[in-house]
Amino acid sequence: MIRLFFLALMVFSIAFANPVEPELGNNPTGKVAAWITLDGDVDPGMSDYANRAIAEAISKNPDLIVFEINTFGGRLDAAFAIVDTITALKIPTISLVQKKAISAGALIALSSNTLYMLPSTTIGDCAPIVQSADGQPQIVGEKIQSPLRAKFRNLAERNGHPRLLSEAFVSPDLGVIELSNKDTTIYVNTVEYDDMPEAEQKKWTKKTLVRAGELLTMTNEEAQHLKFSKGTPENIEAFKKELGITKTISIEISWAEKLTRFIGAISGLLMILGFGLLYMEFKTPGFGAFGVIGIALIAIVFLGQYASSLHDKLPLILLCLGIALMLLEILVLPGLMICGMLSIVCFIAALVMSFDISSLPAFAPEFGSLSNWQYGLMYIMLCAVLALSLPILVSKYLFPILPDSVTPINKIDLSSAHSPVEEFVEEIKKGDTGVALTDLRPSGHVKIKDKMFDAQSRSDFIVAGTDVKVDFVEAGKVWVVKA
Repeated sequence: MIRLFFLALMVFSIAFANPVEPELGNNPTGKVAAWITLDGDVDPGMSDYANRAIAEAISKNPDLIVFEINTFGGRLDAAFAIVDTITALKIPTISLVQKKAISAGALIALSSNTLYMLPSTTIGDCAPIVQSADGQPQIVGEKIQSPLRAKFRNLAERNGHPRLLSEAFVSPDLGVIELSNKDTTIYVNTVEYDDMPEAEQKKWTKKTLVRAGELLTMTNEEAQHLKFSKGTPENIEAFKKELGITKTISIEISWAEKLTRFIGAISGLLMILGFGLLYMEFKTPGFGAFGVIGIALIAIVFLGQYASSLHDKLPLILLCLGIALMLLEILVLPGLMICGMLSIVCFIAALVMSFDISSLPAFAPEFGSLSNWQYGLMYIMLCAVLALSLPILVSKYLFPILPDSVTPINKIDLSSAHSPVEEFVEEIKKGDTGVALTDLRPSGHVKIKDKMFDAQSRSDFIVAGTDVKVDFVEAGKVWVVKA
C-alpha cells in the first residue's frame, strides 16, 4: 500500500514555481528602509546571512539599509568580510546598536555611514584575543593588532569618527587624553602629552579618556559625546521617526543560515565526539555504528559551513530525502513501513512548500480563507487520494468483467489450492539426519532424505555443510540440532 501511494504521488504531483516578489521602490510619503538584524556571535554563518541579506535588500531598492546589532563579537575574519561588504555599498547605511556591539561587533557597527545607539547600550573593546595554553584569553601581538588598527582608522576617516579613539578600541597600551579650551577639542595619546612643554599643557583642560592598559568601551552617552554616535533614540519607533522611516523591509535569517550558525557553535563538541567514536570503532572488530556515527559527525562539521546556501532548496532536499527513504524501504528494510511513511511525509512536504496557487488550472476552485500552504496541502492530498483510489476501483470492478483475452489480471480461483509442504514434512520424524545446505542463524535450508526443507536450529549457529539431526517437527516446521 505504501509503494502504491508513493507511485500515485509521483504520477499526480505537479511541479509548482515559486512566485516572484515585486521590487519595492521609494515611498513618496517617507523613507523605505531594509532592516537586517545581526544578532549573536560573529561567525561565518552571520557573514553568509549578511551577504545574502544585503544583496536581497538592494534588489528591493530601499532608501537606506539599517543594521540592528547585538553581539559580543566573534571571529575576526567573518567581521572583516561583513565590513568589506557594507563599506562597498553605494546606498546609505545606518547601524543601530540594540544592546551591545563588543569586539568584532564594534568593527561592524562603525562600518556604516551613521551610528545610533539605544539607551543603556555599549560599544568597544575590540582587542583580538586567543586562548592560551592554560585556557585563559590572551591578547594577540602586533602582527594582528596592526591591520585591525588600520581598519579602524580607515572607518574613522570614512565616517568622521575620532581617529585616535578608534585605535584605542584595539590597543590596550594606548592611553588617550582629551584636551580642550574655549572652542577646540583635540585627542592625544599619553606619550605625546608627556612630551608637550609645561607651558603648552597649561593652555588645555585635560581629561583622561582611556588609561594605558585599558581598552576603549563607551556607553551610548559617551559615544554621542565623542562623536561616534549621532544620537540615542528612546526606542526603535523613535529611531524610525527621527530618520523619517515609514516602511521597513525585514530580511530575516533563513533556516539554513540558522543551521550553519548552530553547527559552528557546537563544532568543537562534534569533532571530539566524532574522533572519539572513530577511536572506539578502531578498537573493535569489523565496522559498525561507532564508525558510521563518527564519520557522520565529522562530515557535519566540515560540510555544515556550506549549509547556509540551502535556504531556498529545502523542497529539493526533502524530495531527495524522500527518494532515499523509499529506496531504503524497498531494498534494505522491506516491510518495516517506517521508512516508507517518512518518505511519503517528505514528498508531501516538498510539494506543499513548492506549491503556487497561480499555477493551478482555471477550473480549480479557490478558497480565500486558506493560506498558500493550507491550499497546497488540501490540493495535493486530494490528488493523492484520487491517484490511490482510482487504480483500486478499476482493478476491483472493471478488470474482472473484461474478457480473459483482454484483462491484465489472473481470474483463476485459488480457493482450492494447497501446498505440498506439509505432506513432505510429514515424512520427516525425530532422529532423521541430514546436512545443512545454508547457514542456520537460526533459520535456513537443510537436506533430509534427498529433499530440501526450511529448518530452524535448536542449538547454536550452524555452518553450511554441517551434519544435522531432526529434534522435532511441529506445525509444518523442522527443528534441527547438530548431529
